[in-house]
Amino acid sequence: MLGFYASSLFNDSLITNDSEVLRLRTNLIRDRLESSSLDSLDFHQVVIKYDSLSHARITLIALSGKVIADSRENALNMDNHADRPEVIDALKKGFGVSQRYSFTLKEDFLYSAQPLKNGNGETVFIVRAGYPLTNVYKEEAYANTAIAIAVLFFSVIILVVGYIILKSALNPLIEIKEGANRYSKGDFSHKIFMQSENELKSIADSLNLMAKQLDERLDIIGEQSNLQQAVLESMNEGVLAVDYDERILLINKTAEEILGINDKTAHGKTLQEVIRISEIQKFFRKIIAEGNPHETEIILQHEKDKFLQITGTMLYDMDNHALGALVVFNDISNLKHLDTIKKDLVANVSHELKTPVTTIKGFIETLREGAINDPKNAERFLDIIAKHIERLNMIIDDLLILAKLEDRPDEIKLSEENIYPVLRSVIEDYEYKAKEKKITIEVKCDEKLQAKINKNLIEQAIGNLLDNAIKYSDKKTEIVVGAGIKNDNLVLSVNDSGYGISEEHIPRLFERFYRIDKGRSREEGGTGLGLAIVKHIVNAMNGIIEVDSTPGKGTDFTIKIPQNNT
Repeated sequence: MLGFYASSLFNDSLITNDSEVLRLRTNLIRDRLESSSLDSLDFHQVVIKYDSLSHARITLIALSGKVIADSRENALNMDNHADRPEVIDALKKGFGVSQRYSFTLKEDFLYSAQPLKNGNGETVFIVRAGYPLTNVYKEEAYANTAIAIAVLFFSVIILVVGYIILKSALNPLIEIKEGANRYSKGDFSHKIFMQSENELKSIADSLNLMAKQLDERLDIIGEQSNLQQAVLESMNEGVLAVDYDERILLINKTAEEILGINDKTAHGKTLQEVIRISEIQKFFRKIIAEGNPHETEIILQHEKDKFLQITGTMLYDMDNHALGALVVFNDISNLKHLDTIKKDLVANVSHELKTPVTTIKGFIETLREGAINDPKNAERFLDIIAKHIERLNMIIDDLLILAKLEDRPDEIKLSEENIYPVLRSVIEDYEYKAKEKKITIEVKCDEKLQAKINKNLIEQAIGNLLDNAIKYSDKKTEIVVGAGIKNDNLVLSVNDSGYGISEEHIPRLFERFYRIDKGRSREEGGTGLGLAIVKHIVNAMNGIIEVDSTPGKGTDFTIKIPQNNT
């Protein structure tokens, strides 16, 4: 804008200056002509003379507009000039100036015209001086070029300086913007630094303080959320919360496992989409409809029945506004199972004790009624009574052993022992019983094998397994007792070729008084506690016992005792 104004001002000044010079020259020529005798002048020579002196085109025009003489064109070929602006102004005002295109010379001219008077003071001609604007335009072009260069030069300087100033002014704003973007994305580690003391520094300090407070609050919220999540995931109880539209708000891992939910995107879905158990759906609706706590038990029937204890209540927010319902699931299958085992144990103990007690009582009454006077029958009855008393004693001893293993497992001490002599000692105790059924017992064990065990307990466990193998094997079969080290475990095995065990009995095989064939077990003189004792002995040494059996082909019991026990 400054350059445009300067160019316009220069052009106007140039034209004004040329107009003034031209007016002075016209005035001078008029004065010279008025001081001469106009009648004796050769007008053509006069205009040529003054053209060479003033370097301007000189034209002499009659009052009618007819051109009398022109220094650069034949007057006879020129148009009437009565309509020319400078001529009209000269006649009216005594002086006329105009800038226009000359149709005679085909270029732009600057004209100055004044009236020429005779000795009587009468206007007889119009003297006009004309100056071509070609040179003026050249001067204007040179000037405009210089101005443009100056404008460009100073514009570059101004832009550079302005950019530097603007950048220095915008840098704090950019820093604040970038800092705000980082804060909006949760990155509170970087702070906004302002070197100068101004309003921007105050804004930066406020943003830094806000970021610090947000960071602290988010840390607290995160810690609380992580703690709540850890508590929920660590709970043995399942937790499930829904809103009034029965959309899942919260569910922990335990609830997913209890209810068999494999959908990892359950959050936000409806209860009906995720859990297709009508009892649970009805339970939630009842809590939401009534607004009161409720508790019930349900059974989920799958391959193995699952007993659930369900407790539900309304879910409230911090302002005590109801959001939906919260239900806690507690899998009490083990408790139910233990309760069943307890009931079975009481029934089994009662049954096991009742049979010998009833028998003893019956024979004592028979003896009292006179059979005691019959020496032959009395002796037989007393043998039967003694046999059943021995059976009662065996049951009591086995129960005491189990109680000891359960109550004081930490008192079991392990020591480095040679395994082969231990197995040979057990086999010697049962060889007589095996020979009665013509059963052979083979030992597969390195004679130098050493392992950490409790010798007495291992003897009892292997003895119980060997006793069962003899009882439940046909005559003329073979039993193999083996031992070895595998994967840092002492592996003991008792393999027979007996009757075998059906698959449905194996899960309960180690329960107290559990019998596969109750009649045959009692005939063989078992108490029903042998395998339970074996399992407790193995557990006391942090081991495991496995069973592999095929009906009609035999059974293989395998005991694994870890050798890294301290």
